[in-house]
Amino acid sequence: MNSHLTQPYSSPDADEMLNSGIRRSQDDHPYPLSGRIIAGFIDATMQSLNLRWSGGQNAISALASHSNLVVTFWHEWVLPLSYTLKSNGFCALTSRHHDGARLGSALRYLGVEVCHGSSSRGGLRGFQELETLARSGLSPVISVDGPKGPPRVAKEGAAALARRLQIPMIPIGFAVEKHTRLNTWDRMIIPYPGSRAVIVVGQPVYPGTHRREDSNPSTELGVALDKATSSAEENFDALWKKGTGTSPLGSSGLTSAGR
Repeated sequence: MNSHLTQPYSSPDADEMLNSGIRRSQDDHPYPLSGRIIAGFIDATMQSLNLRWSGGQNAISALASHSNLVVTFWHEWVLPLSYTLKSNGFCALTSRHHDGARLGSALRYLGVEVCHGSSSRGGLRGFQELETLARSGLSPVISVDGPKGPPRVAKEGAAALARRLQIPMIPIGFAVEKHTRLNTWDRMIIPYPGSRAVIVVGQPVYPGTHRREDSNPSTELGVALDKATSSAEENFDALWKKGTGTSPLGSSGLTSAGR
């Protein structure tokens, strides 16, 4: 798979360009059969996992003063973490490439609002659609190194979106006891059914009110994602034993978690 949940369009003038006209995509389920199959696979695999959450209070505390959050993670975990979106309250940007469109269809079956775009194909319109959905109260979900890498290098789009919305970014780390990796640019993880797994919710990263040369929220976000990832991997047993089986994201998405 070449691209799935993707990174919003970004350029040196991204903030200014986003002020141009916004038009919602009318695409619904461009790959209905593939979408159903992928959604079913994600659902069955994740329901079989013995999953624990750690650090959920970081998201809940951030929601005490913000109506929603930008949820971020590395692209390699896009399939297992897509399951955590299975509720109302999230929106995602997927690539217009056929692989991304298939995942977008699957996410719709999981109850996620989806818009399409990437840095090379309809990215500006996709970013604008994502911003519109976020301003309606949904929490945007972004794989910050997508759609094509390099892996584990955060691009600017998530920080630009968070800055425009004036909401924090939440880094998510993931680790699973038994898994395989696909031969893709991101070495995508496919968990083995029945495995133990840990999701770590890191501390929020704030984007600031303006782009500044002496501050780089994208770099800070990358560090926070690496920290959440290392915590999940290196402290797996301890976090799994102490973690909770209940998602801190809430039954209706992040927007309900702080209520």
